[in-house]
Amino acid sequence: MSALIYRPLRTGEFHLFHRYSNPPTSGVGARTRTFDEFVADGDYRPGWTWVAQRGDDIVARAAFFGPPDAVHPYSLDWFDPGVGPYRIETGAALLRAAYTALAPPDYWAPPHPDGGRPDYHLFLPADWRDRPDAHADVTDRMTAAEEAGLNHFVERVNVRWTPDHGLPARSTRLQFVVPDDAQVVDVLDRMCVDTLDAYAQRDVERHGRRRAAELTLDELADMPGGRDWWRLALDPTGAKVGFVAPTRMSHSATIGYLGVVPEQRGHHYSDDLLVEALHLFSDAGEQVVNDATDVGNAPMVASFARVGYEVTGRRVVMT
Repeated sequence: MSALIYRPLRTGEFHLFHRYSNPPTSGVGARTRTFDEFVADGDYRPGWTWVAQRGDDIVARAAFFGPPDAVHPYSLDWFDPGVGPYRIETGAALLRAAYTALAPPDYWAPPHPDGGRPDYHLFLPADWRDRPDAHADVTDRMTAAEEAGLNHFVERVNVRWTPDHGLPARSTRLQFVVPDDAQVVDVLDRMCVDTLDAYAQRDVERHGRRRAAELTLDELADMPGGRDWWRLALDPTGAKVGFVAPTRMSHSATIGYLGVVPEQRGHHYSDDLLVEALHLFSDAGEQVVNDATDVGNAPMVASFARVGYEVTGRRVVMT
């Protein structure tokens, strides 16, 4: 039997990715776009797409994502470790080889301002824990990633809104204004107190609240949707309530950030912020809004449900 070779694809070799003969049927890893659509949009590149190859057979595969102008990939979001008794070992070896090449000492990407390496985003059916086939596929991928040196960070709920879900009436208890940078940093700083968001918690631990707020502002400003839709929410006395940053990803509208300051929590103001964002999207003709929140952020999960979002799946993030 010939030896396994772990390597990136070369130009003109994307067809080899489809030679992998054991794609999961459980829905684990499924995306809203096909692999070829990612390729056509420039989000996958030959050098960022890796395979474990034995002769003409593709035994395992991995694809890293990043927009066309990115220097380094943002994330790993397509990974199949293969089947058989050596699937974990093979998948882990593939990831180790790919990460060594794609996360050099100078690695930096907008989602990773501190450097490091791309996250692994494992997309899952919402009921993956209740289905043996899905649970097994998840376990294989997470175990291989752990053996390659990655660690579980957070599990998130993916949600989606479309006009068919209905557009609730705008808030009558809050007013919304376009904020300047100083106001955004101030409210982001305050919202970091007792936050349930794992990313915000990590940023505060690394940098402190003020710097974490500044980094969040920079990341939001770099998103494709710009800042024209950003809104600061005020109560009738003029006190700050929260902030919402409607924006765009490359292929749909999304809310880049939403939060309520500690002293204003407990009144479902997140619903008002969400609805304001949806009206701004609707006025602009956006037909799909894709969002997510941490599984542990129960108030935000509930807010999405009240406003009319549907749950489309879950996502485990490993770092």
